Amino acid sequence: MIDIYMLQQLKTFAECGTLSEAAEILNTSQPSLTRSMKRLENEVGVTLFTRSKNHLGLTPTGKMAAEYAAQLLSVTQDFESRVRVYDRSLHTISIGFCAPVPQTVLTPMINTVFEGMTISSDMTDDADFLMKIRNHTYQLAVTHFEPEDPAFHSKKIGHESLFISLTPGNPLAFYPEVHLQDLDGLTILLLSRIGFWSKMHREKTPNSKYLIQLETDSILELATNSEYPVFSSSYYIDRGETFPGRINIPIVDDECSTDFYLVCLSSEKEKYAPLFRRVNENTIR
Repeated sequence: MIDIYMLQQLKTFAECGTLSEAAEILNTSQPSLTRSMKRLENEVGVTLFTRSKNHLGLTPTGKMAAEYAAQLLSVTQDFESRVRVYDRSLHTISIGFCAPVPQTVLTPMINTVFEGMTISSDMTDDADFLMKIRNHTYQLAVTHFEPEDPAFHSKKIGHESLFISLTPGNPLAFYPEVHLQDLDGLTILLLSRIGFWSKMHREKTPNSKYLIQLETDSILELATNSEYPVFSSSYYIDRGETFPGRINIPIVDDECSTDFYLVCLSSEKEKYAPLFRRVNENTIR
């Protein structure tokens, strides 16, 4: 059986065109690479190389063999990746969160339901979450849209609306409600990792300057000691966890009010049924 490493050597040589460059990339010597290519040629039993003084080239068959080698190496890498992902899935639950509030609410619940499992979480825009569930990068995800594809099992788990938190002297603080266009052009405090909300803010308020903060404590300190507007969530407002001395004004654009859905593959819904039984449409509210 042909050694996979010899196929990698053939592919690299074909890409580089010279022994010296290929040997450098492969971290080996030119004589060693030459001997390896000769062994490969002997194994397949056909002439793959043209040889002249101080030069090694590929025959037409050799070029075709290099193309096949590249394809086989790609399949091998895919095999290794899939095996690792599957093995990790037996011990780890990877979940993608589209926003901070679902992560705050569900993480303790997931740790309780799947005690003993390693929980790996990620928070980002959910545009590719379904693809990541399909290829097993995630086993679970929380999206701000309901999947229509029957390949996915989902359940509504709550709702969130955005507010803008203002000091009493801000002109917008006298309005019963505001729109995103009212905020466009302002300097606003913003947490760095807020999932899909980040893209929405930048698209709908392109002229605003955002003062990005990495930590919630930094946002709290700046909100307490400055007049910069800052976004707040209905989840925290309903619990009385507000920025001191500020007025919370609802943002009434459709984009600022969303439902959340817990999602997994339909083929794995029994595996995650204990979690789905624990949640309902008011889990996040």
